[in-house]
Amino acid sequence: MRPAAIAALVLALAASAPAGAQRVPGRDLLDLPLGTLADPPTLASSDVALWNPAGIMVPAPHLGRVGFAAVQTPPDLGASVVGIVLVGALPREMAAALSVVQGSVTSLARTGDTPESSLGDIPYSTTMASLGFAHRNQRVTAGLAVRFRQGTVDVERRGAVGIDGGLLGDSLFGLPVRGALSTFLWRPANGGDEETAYSGAIDGAVFHLDSLIEVRTGYSIILVERRTSEHYAFVGASTRRWEGRVGLARHESSGEAEWFVRIGTGLQYGRYHIGVAREGTRDELGGIYQFTLGTLIR
Repeated sequence: MRPAAIAALVLALAASAPAGAQRVPGRDLLDLPLGTLADPPTLASSDVALWNPAGIMVPAPHLGRVGFAAVQTPPDLGASVVGIVLVGALPREMAAALSVVQGSVTSLARTGDTPESSLGDIPYSTTMASLGFAHRNQRVTAGLAVRFRQGTVDVERRGAVGIDGGLLGDSLFGLPVRGALSTFLWRPANGGDEETAYSGAIDGAVFHLDSLIEVRTGYSIILVERRTSEHYAFVGASTRRWEGRVGLARHESSGEAEWFVRIGTGLQYGRYHIGVAREGTRDELGGIYQFTLGTLIR
């Protein structure tokens, strides 16, 4: 998809919104898999735990975590998203997190009567700030996040407040199984305008060798209101210092389905963690690349 085509699509979407709608521009930029490292978003608890508020817990005896993540699409699209999160451990098995995410598309040329004539670039971006809290009770962690998102397309700028919740369960049914449920970008009023994502995931250990290596496999589903659905099956292995994951996803949008592969790996060295991942072609975007970096605070 070329920049000129993207520019036309962006303006068409803005023009087609009903006059009374409060849709905030840039929602699609937050579909990019920021900080997931080929994990299902609702189970991801790496350097930037954005998707499920229950994933922000800090492992004892550390006091907190600082994380950074970035996603970059091919130059033809020019979309990128970056995020940073600061998490602090609280008494009584609680944690609080503050995160900021910013996404944008560059080089959306505003053309005149001919494709060759350029009238400057069209701004298209979104910024989201979140404040989240989580509490762990035995095997279940519950989280809540309050978010403010602002988006810009051309000369239009809008903002809205949302509330998201999430659950994360360990050792379900007395087995080495995890499960998670979460919402993303839910608005109490006009929820459909924000195209809320509803996610669920489950995974379990299928091989375990003392504390040396563990292999897990699982499945997740994401439903985005009025827009897309995604099914994802994956398998991963982890040791004390290394983790790797690969999975196959089926993405459905506008009555069409696409299959693509995700692969990710991470390295833990002391308090520091670094990860990279790649997602295959989706919606004609080409490969999507991820990078994460985080450190635990003693």
